[in-house]
Amino acid sequence: MSIRSVAVVRNQLQSYAHRGVFRGLNEQPVRNGKYTFTFVWLGSKPLEFCIDTENGTLAFRRVLPNVARDSHLYDELKSFLSARCDKALPSHQRIDPKRAEILSVNRAGNVTISIKVKNNQYAYGMNRLVNLVHQVFVRLNDLHPDYMCENFDVPQE
Repeated sequence: MSIRSVAVVRNQLQSYAHRGVFRGLNEQPVRNGKYTFTFVWLGSKPLEFCIDTENGTLAFRRVLPNVARDSHLYDELKSFLSARCDKALPSHQRIDPKRAEILSVNRAGNVTISIKVKNNQYAYGMNRLVNLVHQVFVRLNDLHPDYMCENFDVPQE
């Protein structure tokens, strides 16, 4: 990934912040080729967004806490993520596998959702990842309100 690619993603993050979607956008010092940003979105806790220049990935690190690897919730999440490439989905919800690959990792119950971009499609990857994480949160609010209440202080109304 070039510095230009990082600039594309940084500009998109700043655009979201300027529009009020993300609050309190902060960039951390680069470590091991990784660019890290923190901001508040979809709740009251800061989220960590990482650009890995070596692997070409954009990631919301530890975006979902307290998700057991062997849980029904994690199985549902993996199925939902894998279905995001289905051609039957509307184009604004679909992720083109020729342009990006969806990844999820569960370490010690903390789920990271990321996109590995292909062919320098960083603007596309950034847009798709933000939309994807938003869809995940909407789905969790609908299907798992207890999880959202316990982990994100979402009211159970």
